[in-house]
Amino acid sequence: MLAVILTAGVGRRLAPLTTCLPKALIDVGGRPLLFHTLDALQQQGVAEVVLVVGHLQKLLREALPRDPDGLTIHWVVNEQFAHTGSLYSLWLARSYLTGPFLFMDADLLFHPRILAGWLTDMAKSSLLVGPLGVDSGEEVKVTHRQGRATAVGKSLATADPVAGEAVGIVKIAGADVELARQIMDDLIQANPAAEHEELSQALCDRQRLWVHDIGQLSWLEIDFPEDLVRAREVVWPAIQRELARGQGTADTHCA
Repeated sequence: MLAVILTAGVGRRLAPLTTCLPKALIDVGGRPLLFHTLDALQQQGVAEVVLVVGHLQKLLREALPRDPDGLTIHWVVNEQFAHTGSLYSLWLARSYLTGPFLFMDADLLFHPRILAGWLTDMAKSSLLVGPLGVDSGEEVKVTHRQGRATAVGKSLATADPVAGEAVGIVKIAGADVELARQIMDDLIQANPAAEHEELSQALCDRQRLWVHDIGQLSWLEIDFPEDLVRAREVVWPAIQRELARGQGTADTHCA
């Protein structure tokens, strides 16, 4: 299984912190977000990771151990990171996308067990969703029909029930890899600033994407300064409590 981590963006909404630091290196719980993510992937048997970098990429290369235990790291550079969207970064990694893969944002803090079981079922493409606690307008919501995702976005004009909030982690099954690559080609040709949610929506339109509910396990996307405060003071302590109750075990291979 291959994982693509999209970490090229500037993270302007977290400025001035991200003026001198990539979002993936923001410290939570005494370690960079990226290290938490790599540990979670390793725990679920992911051995190959593509890091798509751009903004302050030198700092990311310096921070990551040359040979993390159990991981092969491929580096892809988005030279146009200031003018393109997250889908462009994923599209740049397309030469690696020859079999089933998952992709994710780099600004996520999540319980490592949200990936458990999900990655062993490679028959269907799917995206992770968590409970939608509030709807401030910033949350990417997912609607569904009997478990099949029908729409993905912040504002959805559909009568289908809301499954929850998109976590920002999507799995593409082997049967859908060529379709996903073609969709990306078409979307990028039309708009290099497209976001990866547009790929998810296109897969929904073709009835190829399913919903996987992570239940009550803690997670957070860190977009704003208040998110970072919540990550450090609320979500990370909650993850530690969940781990202590036996809802997963923590490894630290990237320290």
